[in-house]
Amino acid sequence: MRLWRVEEAQRLVESELAADLAEVWARCRGDFHCLEKTPYDSALVGVGRWWAGPFTIGNRKLGEMPFFSLPPVTTCPGHTPFCLRWCYAIYEVANWRAHVREAASYLLSQRDDFVDVVLSYLAKIPHPVVRLHVSGDFYSRAYLEKWAEAAGRRPDKIFYTYTKSLDLIRRVETPENLVIHISADPYNYVKAVETWRELGRGLITYVYTPGEDVGPIRYILENTGAVLLLFLNHVQHAPRDDPRKIRTQLRATLGPQARRVVFDPEEFSSGPQCVQCGVCWRTAKYFKDPPYRKTWGIDMRRSTS
Repeated sequence: MRLWRVEEAQRLVESELAADLAEVWARCRGDFHCLEKTPYDSALVGVGRWWAGPFTIGNRKLGEMPFFSLPPVTTCPGHTPFCLRWCYAIYEVANWRAHVREAASYLLSQRDDFVDVVLSYLAKIPHPVVRLHVSGDFYSRAYLEKWAEAAGRRPDKIFYTYTKSLDLIRRVETPENLVIHISADPYNYVKAVETWRELGRGLITYVYTPGEDVGPIRYILENTGAVLLLFLNHVQHAPRDDPRKIRTQLRATLGPQARRVVFDPEEFSSGPQCVQCGVCWRTAKYFKDPPYRKTWGIDMRRSTS
């Protein structure tokens, strides 16, 4: 299958439109009236109910939660063959404006004033939780350090993400409100285990493709004390089956180890969106009574920072 989104991402990063959009965001600095005066429509420049400059406010899975994204694969130094075959950000059919915004966000992230710019937009919206990288990842130490600085300057907000940039997160100190979970797959799960054992915090996440070997999942559970958050591979060319049936089969196959597996509620049981669920971002530091014990039967304080 042709990786057209990867090819398109590089073309857009080099485009005049993406460069102009990044410049507009930096110049307007959270001033929505300034954005409205530009020649771009609201969905591109980021004005209105569902945008705040470079931030998009929610999608079907997240619910009403702002997120910041980058182009897929080209900003993911830890990507594996699994990503090239199954990453939803490569194969999804999205509005072209979203692709341009990702490219512009990448150009914005390279600016020295990036932290000031993104915080100026976050200051204008009330949402307490920000998702990083629905598409993309930490592509350099300098970029990760910028988000660490942004989170440190806004301790009232929680920033969370999943990453395969395992070498980077080992080298950078991050504040507790920047919650980074390790993303494992059939190619990097050994390194993911080593990284979790070194850092001792966060979830390990894994995208399960129906019918695949559960050996990597067993290895993760046997060699860490982490809670494993299991997502379901749902790109259009993935094998299909009833999610509830898959969950039941996995629980039976894993046996007692399944007690440390959280099946993503939105994907496996049409449950709550991320903004209501909170498994990935609620920690004992921010909430007196974490919902995990009641909802999932798991004390997440043992596995989150």
